[in-house]
Amino acid sequence: MAMGISSRGRHGRRAVTLLAAVGIAAGLGFGLSPAAGAAAVGNGRVAAKVTVQVTQKGNYTAAICVTDNLGGTCQTDVRKGQTKTFTVEPAKGTPVNVRVVPNGGGSAEKSVVSDKTKLKFETAGSKAKPTVKQVS
Repeated sequence: MAMGISSRGRHGRRAVTLLAAVGIAAGLGFGLSPAAGAAAVGNGRVAAKVTVQVTQKGNYTAAICVTDNLGGTCQTDVRKGQTKTFTVEPAKGTPVNVRVVPNGGGSAEKSVVSDKTKLKFETAGSKAKPTVKQVS
């Protein structure tokens, strides 16, 4: 008898959630080659390190991803009240992207072009309709 995801319980859902987060990360720019990114930065567009803090205020557990024009990272199982810190290096004039994906819910993204070296965001909303907003 074949077991479906629902019969696997908590561990099966975690595997599906992890696979979804990895798929989202791939869709947010991880496929861009380092040579392409280096060419963009090498054309007088200097990349600067940006520290991004994301505080999860929604009543759900989620994956949070932060990317720039070259790539980024995701952290999974971020619970309400937790703050996660990421570092990205966007080329001048390109955005920093923050995405929240609640486990078993929807997703939301915010893109910001800034010359600041530190950015802060908050996630909130519901599991079905999460939100991301910049707070500084």
